[in-house]
Amino acid sequence: MKTAITTATDSGYLPAACCQLKSVADHLPGGYDIDLYLICCDVSDEDLEAARAFFASKKVDVQIIVPDFVEEKIKPINERWPRAAYLRLYFDMIFGPEIDRLIYLDADTRIMASVEPLVTFDLEGHPAGAVHDFVYYLSGNIRRRRKDLFLSEDAPYLQSGVMVFDWPKMLQQGVLAKARQFLVEHPEGCMEAPDQDALNHALEDRWIPLDPRWNLHETYLNFGGSLTPYLEHYTSTKPWSRRRPPRWSNAAAWYRSELKDTIWADFIPSQNASDKVGAQVDFLRFRYAPRIRNALASYAPFVLDLMKVPRQRSDNAELPWAPRSRKDVEDMAKALVSEARGEREFIRPPEAVLDGYGKGKPIGLA
Repeated sequence: MKTAITTATDSGYLPAACCQLKSVADHLPGGYDIDLYLICCDVSDEDLEAARAFFASKKVDVQIIVPDFVEEKIKPINERWPRAAYLRLYFDMIFGPEIDRLIYLDADTRIMASVEPLVTFDLEGHPAGAVHDFVYYLSGNIRRRRKDLFLSEDAPYLQSGVMVFDWPKMLQQGVLAKARQFLVEHPEGCMEAPDQDALNHALEDRWIPLDPRWNLHETYLNFGGSLTPYLEHYTSTKPWSRRRPPRWSNAAAWYRSELKDTIWADFIPSQNASDKVGAQVDFLRFRYAPRIRNALASYAPFVLDLMKVPRQRSDNAELPWAPRSRKDVEDMAKALVSEARGEREFIRPPEAVLDGYGKGKPIGLA
């Protein structure tokens, strides 16, 4: 079986993408036909030369591809996401049916275990495998996404940062073309995460869950989850951010070590005391601001009126992303591990494993 493992980037994430593929190379199993690819857009000749020098110095064989169709075909639907974020939706114009399995990994991920389970994972006839983006279930935002993307009322929602494809099946079924068409026809529903939203629409009922340890959301790690990740995904704060949290200190040191003899040696900025305090404040605001708002709604709603904040939350608007409790986070992760192992049927809807589901106000509106 011929396998391709790839990431995609522009100049902004290029140092991270190179390190990402280095982390893959460090965890490749023997005995498999695996090629590594770096797909780029909006990069300079200097960028490409730096990437080639990086891989040469690490003795990692990576094929670098700069598609010639990007300017013509990729039209971002908003300013939040650059063209590189859409590249995976055009892989059918880059990779042919000679590849049996294609594994896609976001540039802001780092492999922490052998990738053999991804290479050998049984897709059971599905064209794709992915991890649930379970922060949507924990926060209640899943209901809004289902409406926006025309998904069924109990549909799961995948995180597109780590995906395993039966590539011939993806090509035969035209999945990526369907995702691109959905973006064209319904851009208003995909503003949150364009490529991911489009893939969720195109792959409804056609993807199988991977073990969540292959893409543990940063929220899980923020809450001190007990599972050890096979892959770290820096979905919000990055190890190369000045306001990176303490949990990314080891990751920052690893990136700094990998990049120290390159033109990107300053990619990881040093932190001062203010940066560290700011990172803690960011987390406290994320964790407790929704609780303060709830308390005001119950005991001093006039304060919300003065702040022009609605007294009642609605599914029509984005809900706070902080989970209700650490227990919810652990219950969800454990249930999804069990699901991925085949120890239970697919969980529909996934949020049904959380305490209080179906009783009183829906999750996120209490």
